[in-house]
Amino acid sequence: MTNAFTQHSNAAPPVLYLSKDGTSPSVKGKLAGIRRYCATQGWEAQPVNRPAFTPAALSAILGERRPVGCIVDGVGNNVGLPPRLFRNVPVVYIGYMRGRTGTLPNFHFDTGAIVETAFRELSANNPPCYAAVGNPQPMRWSRQRVAAFRDAAAARGAPCMVFPNRYGSGGETWDAFVRRLVPWLAKLPGHCAVFAVSDSVAVRVAAAARAAMRHIPKSLTLLSVDNFAKLCEGSEPPLSSIQLDFERIGFVAARALGEILSRRGAEARNSLAGSATPILVGPLMVVRRKSTSGSGRHEKFVAEAVDVIRREACDGLTVKNLLARFPQSRRNFERRFLEAMGHSALDEILSVRLEAATALLAQTGTAISAIPDMCGFRTYRALDFHFRSRFGMSMGTWRERNTR
Repeated sequence: MTNAFTQHSNAAPPVLYLSKDGTSPSVKGKLAGIRRYCATQGWEAQPVNRPAFTPAALSAILGERRPVGCIVDGVGNNVGLPPRLFRNVPVVYIGYMRGRTGTLPNFHFDTGAIVETAFRELSANNPPCYAAVGNPQPMRWSRQRVAAFRDAAAARGAPCMVFPNRYGSGGETWDAFVRRLVPWLAKLPGHCAVFAVSDSVAVRVAAAARAAMRHIPKSLTLLSVDNFAKLCEGSEPPLSSIQLDFERIGFVAARALGEILSRRGAEARNSLAGSATPILVGPLMVVRRKSTSGSGRHEKFVAEAVDVIRREACDGLTVKNLLARFPQSRRNFERRFLEAMGHSALDEILSVRLEAATALLAQTGTAISAIPDMCGFRTYRALDFHFRSRFGMSMGTWRERNTR
């Protein structure tokens, strides 16, 4: 009988990405980042999606797939897989409950950076007051975002109303949540800026605002987090949202796994020096739509351009190639990209290539002379120049310092 491992036995060494739901845009983005890193190592990223994982199910999966390592996505507290269950298989975490991973890498989105981005965006028109709406279920990340936004407003001396939760009863249904929102929104002062902790919450805020006869964005402006296109563009009005860098957090988690695997011996692989403090990743950008008086036209093409860059930068992609896919002038393209991202498209291309270069340097079996071509640089001199400019040292010195 052929098992799952036999089917993959002639393929590249597998890295398992364990998550609750393979259809979520966040999971798809993280998987893309994991695959981008795995491509530099000759690994195959294999998603394993289940509503829940038991120790027995995990043991069976590890026995069948025999992965070189695992990445566990614990967002929503749905995947309860502590390090001890993986035995000698190296593991890193994304969004896992704090304090549950020991000193193993645990990557989280930076709540402070998300809230600062939100407050800066909502403050553009100098609203007289602010409001924050959390998830109807007692989610840790929701409470953190609401508290951080309230504190950001207080630090600036601005009033901020927080929608009262009902966590004591274990949360509430979306319908009950919306019914309570209607009178609360109706009483908010005019021109109030509302921060919703997620797109799912913002969709309900928009529906409740319509029932409360509060026009968005004339009477209330509304900004959310995640930028799930189906939710944001299907809402009325379409929602402005902070796009989290799901691809980036997947990439850096996979890179941390690579750093563990570069060590020798099972004990070393499972004791990566670090701390219990999560490693934070900031948001990507704000995608503006009608809920904050934005059109979203420019930001949407920037997000698409970033996706192309991260997939194809190491294949020799240039800004000229990129421009050919987006029908507008180079000046307008570069201006809009810079406004949204804070750096140029060329800088993004170089960053992706240099990330790939460091990933290859960490694997001492890869000759330095072979790295430029694998990262999209035409010559060794070009990579050497940009590498020294970014890291302040040669590639040889970087390898010596980071692979001891």
